[in-house]
Amino acid sequence: MKSPGEILVDEIEKHIPEFLLDPVDLAMSKGNAAFTVIDPKGRTFGRIVGTDADKGRWCFGIASRKVIQVWRTGYDTGEFEALVYAGKLDEGPTGVNRPDFIGWQGGVALEDSSGAPYAAAFSGFRGINDVAIIQKSCAAAGLRPRTHTA
Repeated sequence: MKSPGEILVDEIEKHIPEFLLDPVDLAMSKGNAAFTVIDPKGRTFGRIVGTDADKGRWCFGIASRKVIQVWRTGYDTGEFEALVYAGKLDEGPTGVNRPDFIGWQGGVALEDSSGAPYAAAFSGFRGINDVAIIQKSCAAAGLRPRTHTA
């Protein structure tokens, strides 16, 4: 039986062809991307896709930075930075400080039905579609976007 992290990676990969129909994302990625997931036990799952190893390496580096930030903060990339810069959140306890903020969309905080946290990230498309492909794929893995009430 596959874990939610493994299922999410499989689902994301299934949706890549549909996202590549967007000419902007196709031109940006040339079919190359990377995505990764960290589950509540710290296990990692991921994939590098495409035929350009250099582009895949670069995408994986960005996806890794995004997923680590989400894993440590519990917030989507972009959302975390906005909250910190607005003075609504102290980054100190997270261990992710201003010089290390990724600043790009594509890292997504998720949770399962029990509220257990998952972190996912995608790199290769425009930030809005890096997020969209994860959001489109998460329900099949029994996950949903994490919400904050504070």
